Amino acid sequence: MKHIIVYFSPAGSTRLIAETIHRRLTEHGQEVVLIDLSTKNRTTVEKTSLVDPPCCLWIGSPVYCDHAVPLVTDFIHRLPFGSSKSYAVPFVTWGGVTSGLSLLEMAGQLQKKNFIPLAAAKVLAVHSSMWCAYQPLASGHPDKEDLSQINLLVDEVLRTLKMEEMVPLDIKVLDYLSLALRADAVSKSLKAVKAAMPPLAVNEQRCLQCGECAEICPVAAITLSPFPILADNCVLCLQCVRSCPQEAFIFNGDTVATRIAAMADHSDEEKVTKIFF
Repeated sequence: MKHIIVYFSPAGSTRLIAETIHRRLTEHGQEVVLIDLSTKNRTTVEKTSLVDPPCCLWIGSPVYCDHAVPLVTDFIHRLPFGSSKSYAVPFVTWGGVTSGLSLLEMAGQLQKKNFIPLAAAKVLAVHSSMWCAYQPLASGHPDKEDLSQINLLVDEVLRTLKMEEMVPLDIKVLDYLSLALRADAVSKSLKAVKAAMPPLAVNEQRCLQCGECAEICPVAAITLSPFPILADNCVLCLQCVRSCPQEAFIFNGDTVATRIAAMADHSDEEKVTKIFF
């Protein structure tokens, strides 16, 4: 059976998990294809054509605004319907506030496409919007123990695939949020957050129009005209802000870090990596 690992990872944590899965599967002698959704050499539609049964689809996303990134959910939406030998393992990385409804929604979406969920994972990772904070949330994660959990996940999925009568994951176990966190997650979306925020802008006195931000943008949302302009498909990963050599983007990192830390304080979700079988 072919294993296909699909992921989106602006800050690198989800990529690390995808590469760990790839390495473990390879150690077991499996056929593996690794697909980065942020690359520009293929369109998302073309990439979905690579997911043909029999296969096990491992699909990963960072958690943004309590949900998987739209690029990932759009990929699942475009998948061809699976056969009786189409399986899936959704995984997410989250920065210590909440993993939201991401896993539950991804698993449900995959199930509707006839991809049978076998397992899932939420992996604690340093919060990608707190790179300039003194103590970023989940600093140091994913660590050795987190990656050990991912190796265990791979081993368990391979064991399950060898069983004559496979027991799929009961996706109800992914509905683990408290009632308060769940209600909050339902009310959130990346689209709503973008609509409520002023668009990212640059200080034209600082910007050198070097194009570094456009080059690093994982969704090709930035054009120079002559200063950076962000398109509607921006996912607020903030890699443009983080990578700008002139710190030209107007961004208050301290304010953002304080707001995120307050959100984490109000979250009752245990701040650990967890795998689900």
